[in-house]
Amino acid sequence: MKVLAIVALLFVAAQAHHGSRRHDDEIDHSSVTAVYRQMPVIEGAPEAPDARIINGNTASRGQFPYQAALYLNGVSFCGGSLISTRWILTAAHCASGISRFTVYLGAQNLQVNEAGRLVISTTSKIVHSGYNGNTLNNDIAVINLNQDVSLSSYIQPIRFASGSATYAGITARVSGWGRTSDTSGVSNTLNYADLSIITNTVCSQTFGSIIVSSTLCASTASGRSTCNGDSGGPLINPSTGTQIGIVSFGSSAGCTKGYPVGFARVTSFASWITSNTGVASA
Repeated sequence: MKVLAIVALLFVAAQAHHGSRRHDDEIDHSSVTAVYRQMPVIEGAPEAPDARIINGNTASRGQFPYQAALYLNGVSFCGGSLISTRWILTAAHCASGISRFTVYLGAQNLQVNEAGRLVISTTSKIVHSGYNGNTLNNDIAVINLNQDVSLSSYIQPIRFASGSATYAGITARVSGWGRTSDTSGVSNTLNYADLSIITNTVCSQTFGSIIVSSTLCASTASGRSTCNGDSGGPLINPSTGTQIGIVSFGSSAGCTKGYPVGFARVTSFASWITSNTGVASA
């Protein structure tokens, strides 16, 4: 029987010697390789043919001033979003088991020491107590920078959404440094893509019962998709300028196969975010 699987879109940097660790600023962004978390999904799920993620666009400097790059324990990589001068919102699978975070803010090209970029190290995190690594339910966490960052044209927090909107049918925007093809490495430059939000009913045709009310899904039939390395990054409703999703998972069949991609639905966790950070929703 043919079995597909979803994968947490997390990257881990390859190491030349077992047990060795490079300093965060010395990580070669192009050398990271994918780590898959797999689970069976429905056989024969709908697929959009000939999809490609290379149809995304390169972000301009300051276009996504809330975007964060996270180096985890100095060897792995995720995205995140600045939701206040002190707190980063990301995926639980990016924070669970991690003891040290190096956060880049105000960056566009991670291989360039850009003016106005901030690099902050922290060990403080809160992972949702209901996070399930097998289903990726409750895939949300926050990171405390333990200092108030200085805001600029390149660094600004984003408001997160609350309420009961499903967002089905809208076009949302996702950004990150993830792969630009199934065979490429992580991108040096920040990219973004517009994705159409689909209903959870449609999404469950691909992923089955792991799709719950706190999951938000988007179609990749447009030829655009998130991919490995985008985990934890923000999905935005451009019409309101608020964050509605956190990059969570995709199909292990590949980012270019046309299967939906999944996000943690931020409105389902608005109270959790506020109770843990003191940051109010939009």
